[in-house]
Order: sequence, then structure tokens, then C-alpha cells
Amino acid sequence: MWWNQVVGLGLEQAGRATIGLTGLRHRSVGEAEAVEHPGDGPVVLLGGLSETRPCLEPMSLWLTRLGYDVTPYTLGAGMGCARRTVTSLVRRVRELADDAGRPVRLVGHSRGGQFARAVGVEAPDAVSHLVTVGTPFDLWGMTPHMSAIVWGLAAAGTAGVPGLYGLGCLVGRCCARFRESLRAPWPQDIPFTSIYCRSDGAVPWRSSHDPYAHNVVVPCGHIAQLTSAATQRAVGEALARTVDQPVTVAA
Repeated sequence: MWWNQVVGLGLEQAGRATIGLTGLRHRSVGEAEAVEHPGDGPVVLLGGLSETRPCLEPMSLWLTRLGYDVTPYTLGAGMGCARRTVTSLVRRVRELADDAGRPVRLVGHSRGGQFARAVGVEAPDAVSHLVTVGTPFDLWGMTPHMSAIVWGLAAAGTAGVPGLYGLGCLVGRCCARFRESLRAPWPQDIPFTSIYCRSDGAVPWRSSHDPYAHNVVVPCGHIAQLTSAATQRAVGEALARTVDQPVTVAA
């Protein structure tokens, strides 16, 4: 328990510092800027690998300004077993949808977008929109340094480091269903938008391009997507999309 607390505190402080520095260069939407796409209803905001609540604060504040009731989740900094994480999220999303009397909008950054897509595949009745930001839908399509991090964490988890996914989550039966959901057919009546950057240093843009999604390109890097005004506006527009804006599915 003490190990998880120490690691969690360290990740939170690192996240706060990273977002602070990134925000100096890639600023969020200004407070005086008019809201073009006001919304309402519940939004679940999911963080990615090693991301803590400070990392989600800029996007959370923006979505709150738009009028949404935002529930941010970091889920053990996104480093746990995907199968268990998605099972927990499905349960929570259904609870939020029942409480609100309406489906929930899902927004996920990086691995958080993977979780969000898996939740939508498993519980489409509880989801009204899916927006992923810088999310790789191909586990083998990451940059070399990111792949090294992902596999290194898996090896550590297999060796017994608490709170980490293991090698079985990447290649074994444990998370096979989760891996399949990343490229599974998407319900045509639920708007799905994938937002990504062509110069992303962690996730090659082709891994984020989804044939079932409305694909949107933004001009900023992986972490900057959390603070960038361009990305925030793109997320706002995506959450306002309706099903009468069709997406052609690639063959």
C-alpha cells in the first residue's frame, strides 16, 4: 500500500509539473473566449498512461465551461490491467447514465481513449459520444521509445511490481477481448471522433486513424494535446456532433 501511495504522489507531482510547462507553450482556450458549442450532460474524461488528475485539469476545466458535468478518471495512472479497468469503467459509466437518465459522453487521451473505445463496444446503450485524443488503436504501432516504455512496464508488472499490467495483458488471453475492441466495428448511431497530431512523438498518427471515426488532425504533440486550445476546440466540436453527420467506413 505504501508503495502505491509513494508512486502515486510522485506521478501526481510529475504530472502537475509537466502540464505546467507544456501549458506555457500550448495554452488552453482563454477564459474570455466565447463558447461556440455549449453542451450539457455527463462526460467521463479518461487519462492515459502515467497520467494523473493534474494532467486532466485543463481539459476538464474546458469541458466544464462548455456546460458538461465532468467526471475525470485516471484509474491508477492508466497502468493497470486493461481488462479489469474496462470492467470497472463499464460499471461506472452505466451508473452515471442511469443517474443522469441519458447516455454518457466519453473523452479519452492516449490509453484512456483505448479504455473509452472498449467501454463503448461493450456498453453502447450507455454511451452517446466517443472522442479519443492521441489514442493508438494498434498496440504495435507506437514509436520505438514508447514501445520500450510499454514493454518495460509490462515486464515490471510480470516481475511483481504492484499496480502494473503484465506481459499477459499485451499478448496473452487476459486482455485479448480488450485488444480486439480497439479495432472492432463501431455502432453507426454513436458519433465517434478520433483527434490526433501528425507529428506526435509517442503515437504515430496512422495508429490513431480509425475507419469508423470522424478523424481530425490538430497541430500539437502528445502531451500538448491536454493543454492546447486547438485540441480543446476540436473536442468541443466532436461532443456536439450528431448522428446525421455520416462517416464513410473504409474498406
